[in-house]
Amino acid sequence: MVVHIDSNMARACIEVRGTLTPANIRALYVVAKRARTLLPGKEIVLDLTMARATTETITALHDPVQITELSGEGTSDKPCRLSILDPRPGARGLDHKHPDHRHGDHAHDGHKHADHKLTDKPRRKARDKEPA
Repeated sequence: MVVHIDSNMARACIEVRGTLTPANIRALYVVAKRARTLLPGKEIVLDLTMARATTETITALHDPVQITELSGEGTSDKPCRLSILDPRPGARGLDHKHPDHRHGDHAHDGHKHADHKLTDKPRRKARDKEPA
C-alpha cells in the first residue's frame, strides 16, 4: 500500500497493489482508519485499480456496515467521505467472478483493459544468429 496525501491535506488516496484477500484486508482497514484520523472530515479514496482481489473481498469492502465504520459515520464528529475504486475486471482473476460493484461516483461497467507486454522486441532464435 502507498498512501498519498495531497498538499492541502484535503484528500488521502490509499493505493493498493498486489493481492487483497479476506486474510489481509484488515491491514487496509487499519490504514484507512488512520488516514481518517489524520484528515477528519476529508476525502479518503481506496484505490484498488492496481490490485487483484476475490469477489468475496470486494463484497466485504462494499458492505454498508464496513463503509460506515471506515468513514466514521456515527462514531466521529467529522466522518470522512469514502470512495472505493474497484480493481479492473481483468485484475480480479482470483475467482473468475466479475460482479459490477458501485460505490460513490465510481463504477466499473465491464470495460476491458488491454494486456500490456513487457517488451515489443522480437525474440531471436539460435538459428537467427549471424555466423562468427
